[in-house]
Amino acid sequence: MIHLPKGKPLTLLSHLAWQALVYWIWNERNARLHSNTFRSVDTIYNFIYRQLKNKIQSFRTSNPTLSSQMMQVWI
Repeated sequence: MIHLPKGKPLTLLSHLAWQALVYWIWNERNARLHSNTFRSVDTIYNFIYRQLKNKIQSFRTSNPTLSSQMMQVWI
């Protein structure tokens, strides 16, 4: 992560993916620990995928070029 080029769509996408991954793993850990509920790996993957797709699409109004580049890399 440290050696990724700064300001590039790939860097931003990598950071967003890392944040989403940590968030959903921590969320699953808390659900298992406190609520005794378990989600499948596919369900967690779909949460992460949707979160990243929505985040990329949220850039469309402020920076359509960046949004397009990130979507091309993601998909």
